[in-house]
Amino acid sequence: MKKRGSWFSITGRLVFIIALCIASYVFAMFQGGKVSWTIFYVMMPFLLYSAALFLYPIKTLNTVRTFQSKTIEKGGKLVVTISVSRAIPFPLLYTVLTDKWTEPIMEENSQHNHKHFFVFGFKRNVDFTYEIEHIPRGEHIAEGIEIEVSDFFGWIKKSVFYPVKDTILVYPNTVPIHYASMDAQFDRGARIAPYSLIKDTTMATGVRDYQAGDRVSWIHWKSFARTQTLMTKEFEDRQSEDLIVLLDGRESIVFESQVELCASILEEAISHQATVSFISVGEETKIFPFIHSSDQFHTVFVHLAKLQPAQVNDVHLADSSVIESLSGSLIIITSNPDWAFIQSANSLAPSAKSIICFVVVEEKKTRSAVLQEQLRLLKSKGFKVHVVTQPQFADALREVSA
Repeated sequence: MKKRGSWFSITGRLVFIIALCIASYVFAMFQGGKVSWTIFYVMMPFLLYSAALFLYPIKTLNTVRTFQSKTIEKGGKLVVTISVSRAIPFPLLYTVLTDKWTEPIMEENSQHNHKHFFVFGFKRNVDFTYEIEHIPRGEHIAEGIEIEVSDFFGWIKKSVFYPVKDTILVYPNTVPIHYASMDAQFDRGARIAPYSLIKDTTMATGVRDYQAGDRVSWIHWKSFARTQTLMTKEFEDRQSEDLIVLLDGRESIVFESQVELCASILEEAISHQATVSFISVGEETKIFPFIHSSDQFHTVFVHLAKLQPAQVNDVHLADSSVIESLSGSLIIITSNPDWAFIQSANSLAPSAKSIICFVVVEEKKTRSAVLQEQLRLLKSKGFKVHVVTQPQFADALREVSA
């Protein structure tokens, strides 16, 4: 119906142009005189141009949108370039190009630069570049490009929407965190002992004199053949640290800060060769177990980029065999440490050596009575609770270790 109404509108404008042309001709014929014919001849170029614009196939234009970078961090600047090309060099005059986004905030942050007015003329190609400042975290979709053309007096107006869809992914900011080990472990589970219990026998790091009790498979036979002295291979002790990072996805005024702290801890822990598992809790539970490779880490960051706060008060962790297999120190990141949520999170790792709860609050804001009561309850239950603000993120792990 909308397309039909638009077609009738532009057809009505064409009828008006034809009627105006006929009226000016009839006026000149019956009135006669130099002035009447001058008016007719002066109007004819404008009327003919309007009629030609009506016939011009504006849908044949080609539009391309390109981004300087499709992955940026929250608060960064996005540079967008739109290219319009055509095969028929018809003299288009008043042209308005508008880049359409699904979120109004994207157009607001561009300070109306997403709309560009220019005279196409006889040019075959036109490029238009604009910037979007302070782009928010998330997945943002550019749904298409709208082009509107008009004649001299606005008698004929034509517009077309090109569904050029592009997606831009804005990752959360990360801060450099001073990493400190939460609980060093052998493989998964046991605390480091003062002597070696598990060795990595895939690669020898040296040799030493043979001692009673050494395995035959550890003997360095090449050295024995050369010196006739039994020598034993030395191997690197296998040590690792397992972390489970749980993010409270409920709506909060500091939700963006929670995501930032979570992303920073994950990035720093993985860079220190820790085995990290990540759980995102909201309307649904997302589990990313045992993150080792860069591809797995990238998948987690894509999730954090797209994550939106859940519009729910109570969340419950989904029962899963994957959750039961997780082990290590549990780090909970929340801004609302109510007892029901903490109990649900605690069910993830009932045998965890340590459970640390980071409570993110606004800077320079007095804690509410409800929050203070929640903190007292958690401490009385034996939980390690640390209240942090955004400027304190860099030293968060160091303070816990201390």
